[in-house]
Amino acid sequence: MRRRKHRRPAQTQGIGEFRSHDRRSVKKRRRYRKLMRQGVLVLLCAVILLSAFMVVSIVGRSIRTRRLNRELAERRDQMEPVALSTETPQPVATDVPVFADEPEETMEPAPTAEASQQRTSFHRILGQALPNMEQLYYENRDLTGWIEIPEVLSLPVVYKDNSYYLTHDFYKNKNASGTIFLDKNHRFSEHTQNLLLHGHNMKDGTMFGRLTQYLQDIDYLKRHAFVNYDTLWEKEQYVIFSVMRVSLDVKSDQFINYFSYPTFKSEREFENYVRQAQLHSQYAIPLDIQPSDALLTLSTCIDEDRLVIVCRRIRENESRTGLRQTINLAVRQ
Repeated sequence: MRRRKHRRPAQTQGIGEFRSHDRRSVKKRRRYRKLMRQGVLVLLCAVILLSAFMVVSIVGRSIRTRRLNRELAERRDQMEPVALSTETPQPVATDVPVFADEPEETMEPAPTAEASQQRTSFHRILGQALPNMEQLYYENRDLTGWIEIPEVLSLPVVYKDNSYYLTHDFYKNKNASGTIFLDKNHRFSEHTQNLLLHGHNMKDGTMFGRLTQYLQDIDYLKRHAFVNYDTLWEKEQYVIFSVMRVSLDVKSDQFINYFSYPTFKSEREFENYVRQAQLHSQYAIPLDIQPSDALLTLSTCIDEDRLVIVCRRIRENESRTGLRQTINLAVRQ
């Protein structure tokens, strides 16, 4: 009997080609996974390098800012009027800037009582400048003051507009830390009752970076309740009476218009403003505030809100010891 030839089933034909194609597919997938791993590795390295660059930049900026602030403070301290006693003081009225009030015709008519409130003198200008401030003024003629909170900050204050010194240091070099500046609408003059200062909330603690601790710790407030502010002509001292977290949303209960009052039209307007600042404050500070008092306001960003600290100038008949006893009575509200 003749044997039949064994034929390969039709479905088995081309299995070699299929296996070859399968091997190529496996190789492609392997190459693809390898490329993906390499791409992820490259991306990860790029992220690490970028992060390292940013960290180095931040640290470098922080070091430069701290060094600059320290050098400015040291130079200011060294410029105390020790040498001026050996020579006749020279007036600097023509060199030191005077930020004049608005022309009389632009002011709204007001009753006599309100007009007297507007024309009250709150700051001394002209005459002999403070020697340390005069020397710094010659290095940057935007200088308008110096703010110091012992153990917290000691920084120059400049006046130009509300944008330039957000990104420039005292010597007008580019610096993301900026410089503390006086609000353009609160320019320094004899009749400016409320000086508003702006500064960055830097995470490294420079500029106004340490002010956030006032919100967190009432003991911090009690330890650092006094603010020294030197104008070009005199040394002023202030005490804090309100620490607020202010929303910029006008519909929010946390909103307060703290940036529109360089002066007050009347005693009632002043009292209403002070009352709002006290009600919005994180702490109830039993400090007496009168319409004849000058104010100093510090403002910095905190997330989408603003941290606002309002101070009043210490009166001639007050002592820090007595004021400290009052501050120690403060409670969180």
